[in-house]
Amino acid sequence: MGSPRVRRDSASASQESTGANSAEKPKSKAAAPSHNGRPGADTDQGGAPASKRVLRSQGRRTMRNLLNAAMVAFDRRGYHATRVNDIVNIAKTSHGTFYLYFSNKEDLLRALVTEAAGEAQTLYDALSALPADGGVPRWDDVHGWVKAYSELWTRYAPLFRTWTDLATIDPELVDVIRQTFTAMSGALTRQIGPDSSGHIIDPEAAGMATLAMLDRFHYLREFVGQPIDDVALETMTTMVYRALFDPNA
Repeated sequence: MGSPRVRRDSASASQESTGANSAEKPKSKAAAPSHNGRPGADTDQGGAPASKRVLRSQGRRTMRNLLNAAMVAFDRRGYHATRVNDIVNIAKTSHGTFYLYFSNKEDLLRALVTEAAGEAQTLYDALSALPADGGVPRWDDVHGWVKAYSELWTRYAPLFRTWTDLATIDPELVDVIRQTFTAMSGALTRQIGPDSSGHIIDPEAAGMATLAMLDRFHYLREFVGQPIDDVALETMTTMVYRALFDPNA
């Protein structure tokens, strides 16, 4: 009795893509930063993973629902303990629909990592923008960077909390994450530029240390149950600005 229902779900879901008569499952792939060093992802406008089939709006919504459900499941159970059944229950859909979009749980994880790398573009762009007056970054510039990082971390917290575990799943995922953070760290390093404070500061080490501080701060705030609010963002901004850019510090 269960099989006919799954077939109907699959047939219905397949009509959500332009390749409605194809039974081929979309294959997602991790995407490395683009040739200009910026983080990038092979995704469509709806955040869907790369596929030879172009999804219609309903298909993108279905895939978005599955990706969001996966992050909830990873958050509750951890990646390794999460099953496809957990994801489809949260998404309120069927196994047949899941397998139309993803080959397995690992395939879905690749799609999420690729999507997060693509959205890191916003942070990269903010870090790469030169100050309006051509001088050193101002407090408002730093605040824009910190806010962009916070929004990225908050959205993909289940991934950021366990990114070191990805090495045991797929080395290519680690490469995407490493290259994404290297690109962001490099952009921040260029903003810091040569040290003129009289102190010994290596811009590359300072850029990486700043990202590490932001990452760990977000993790600890979540761990103790204190959300990142405006005061926290402004405090982090002031710390980074005074340490790296304030001419009066």
